Amino acid sequence: MRSILTAVIAAIEAVAVALAGLLVVAVPAALLWVITFRMEAEPAEVVAGTFAAWLLGHFVPLTFELSPEAAVGLGLAPEALAFTLSLAPLGLTLLTLLLGARSGSRFGRRGGTGAAGVLGGALGFAGATALVAPFAGDLTAWPFWSVVAVPALVYGLASGSAFLLAAAREGHPWWTASRRGLQRGMERARLPGAAAFPARVAEALRLALAALAALVGVSAVAVAVALVLGYADITALTQQLQLDPLGSTLLFLLHAAMFPVALIWGIAWLSGAGFAVGVGSSASPFGALLGPLPALPLFGAIPQGWGGFGALAPAILVFAGLCVGVLFARRPQLRRATWPVALAVTLAAGLLLSLAVAALCALASGSIGPERLAETGARPWIVGGLVAAELGGGLLLGVCAGRVDYSRLRETLPEALAGIDAVRRLRRGSGERPGGADDEQRLDEQETVELTEVAAGVRGEHADAATPRGAADPDRGADPDRRAGPDRETEPGADSDPDRETDPGTDPESESDALARAYSWDGRLDDEAEPVSRPRSGWRFPRRGR
Repeated sequence: MRSILTAVIAAIEAVAVALAGLLVVAVPAALLWVITFRMEAEPAEVVAGTFAAWLLGHFVPLTFELSPEAAVGLGLAPEALAFTLSLAPLGLTLLTLLLGARSGSRFGRRGGTGAAGVLGGALGFAGATALVAPFAGDLTAWPFWSVVAVPALVYGLASGSAFLLAAAREGHPWWTASRRGLQRGMERARLPGAAAFPARVAEALRLALAALAALVGVSAVAVAVALVLGYADITALTQQLQLDPLGSTLLFLLHAAMFPVALIWGIAWLSGAGFAVGVGSSASPFGALLGPLPALPLFGAIPQGWGGFGALAPAILVFAGLCVGVLFARRPQLRRATWPVALAVTLAAGLLLSLAVAALCALASGSIGPERLAETGARPWIVGGLVAAELGGGLLLGVCAGRVDYSRLRETLPEALAGIDAVRRLRRGSGERPGGADDEQRLDEQETVELTEVAAGVRGEHADAATPRGAADPDRGADPDRRAGPDRETEPGADSDPDRETDPGTDPESESDALARAYSWDGRLDDEAEPVSRPRSGWRFPRRGR
């Protein structure tokens, strides 16, 4: 009983949404009929045109017949023409989508009974369309059941999508059970990442929505710039229409309804694919080839292209994707994930973005007149593929750049530079190496040992640096004249090896002293340093038992 009541309430709300859309079209039409035409036009034609415009806003194509006089007024041959008008004013469609999504989101917070609200809303909108369609007369090009089904599908998709998002956010039992069933299926199929699959999908969806929002924002800025630069042509076209204040207001409302179409065409223009306004025409950042256009002032804002600088338009999309990718790379879901997972999420977001852009381009295409004007808009799959390559590539670069640990890189770089500098100082200090091949091999082995100590963090800090000069070494006995280290001095005849041979070509300063002097921080040996009067201050690891 509760589900039935929810469905009834949703149906009533859907009828109210349809009525709101009808009022948006009916009020300007009634004012035009009363003030401009002074009620001289047939009321049936005004009503038919009003309901037909509402159906066109929900993707129902219309058919029109032009008399020879009307064809001449449009710059066509003086003969009767019949054509189809299928380019939807997406501003009116957007109103239905937003109200439908609001209804579905509210029903999604009610649990399982909200599904009945989604179904009831679609049926209610279909009933409202069934009441409206007969008044459109012969202007509709489709059969009656198609005219009723398509607007109901538009409302139902908006309501159902919002309902699913609300169910996922609220964690409905049926949604949780479906998610767990999917995870069990992935585990049985031995697919990796089954446990984290829902979280990865949600992150890819968020990234795709953020990229789509950035894309729409960039397109809005581009359209605004085009309107400013084309102000002269727009004004000239408006003056040619010679409209009164009411006509100017209605023209403004028409442009407001067509503004979402201009945004989608702006996306296609920025991608480099461009769009067409008639068969054989094109408008892209690399140039514009346009034929005769209808006297709609909005067409005066179509840019002529940037010529050799046309590649800057796709570069803007790459930069926008780079910014979004860097921002999302700071999120824990991508920062803590492994590199393969982060790249897979980014690629999935790019794929979702390309599908969304292709769908938008398909909705913003259609016929606006007879003959060559039967093809208008962008090619969906070409634009979707280019946006995936440009904006998706920017997302990938941004995520990779955002995941790099620059702090670790800054810590590693000075150590690498210090090692290189030590090698250079060693080579400069050694000079020519006397003694032949045996001495060169011995010195190379000593250099390898010294470089290993530098990389391990020894950096010339020996244990006897904190011991005063002349102190006894417990490991060496009680003789104070014996000092640890390879650089100690030996008196003649004391502890000398009679079998050892002295090379007469060797410098008084041994090779070990040269190496120690090269790696000391101030160029002095340990024996030449000032005696340490007190131990170094600093933290020491506590002894056991304390």
